[in-house]
Amino acid sequence: MKDINIHIPRAKSLKERAYDVLKELIFAGKLEPGTLYNESRLAAKLGVSRTPVREALLELSREGMMYFIPGKGIMVEKITAEQVRDVYEVRRLIEGYVIKKIVSLVTPSDLSRLRTIIVQQEKAAEKRDKQAFVKADRKMHFYFSSKLGNRQMDIVLLNLRDQIERMGIKAVENDERKEHVINEHKAILDALERGSETDAYEKVIAHLSKSEESLLLNITEE
Repeated sequence: MKDINIHIPRAKSLKERAYDVLKELIFAGKLEPGTLYNESRLAAKLGVSRTPVREALLELSREGMMYFIPGKGIMVEKITAEQVRDVYEVRRLIEGYVIKKIVSLVTPSDLSRLRTIIVQQEKAAEKRDKQAFVKADRKMHFYFSSKLGNRQMDIVLLNLRDQIERMGIKAVENDERKEHVINEHKAILDALERGSETDAYEKVIAHLSKSEESLLLNITEE
């Protein structure tokens, strides 16, 4: 019998746990752009030593979510209009292509699953839980791409995942936009149920463009 390398999953390290918590705090808006943060204080609040927190902060800085100010501390990167336009341009290109390709592949089971995701969004909106709302939104959009089965396309979207989620939370700052998002998702689902490739494509592009517009408006107003 040939030797087989077996990977045994390990518990997350302190650095990985600190990374997860810090990223969640950024997404939740509890760590805000424009505020200077101190590594030691963050470590104390997280209940861990400074080393794993610094490693986590370095990882977040490499991902463009935070940046160091030598001798002073660390700050959360602001979402810029240029970043928004770049991300949504890529999303329109990929997700517009995806939706046209999957219309003929969608099954009744898929439609049922998408309805469930929309219900989850509605419940999150009622509770004013922005993070749960955006996670459901991401789940729906990634469901579309998963139907295509294109691994390379999935990788591109996964690489954008954190930016998409962070921007998504910012884009649904008001309850009115949440309602619009749900209605736009229902319109996409309706087009899929009717098997209309053209309408599904138009509804997805309109949805992404409206989300981009809402996000740019929020950034402009700051």
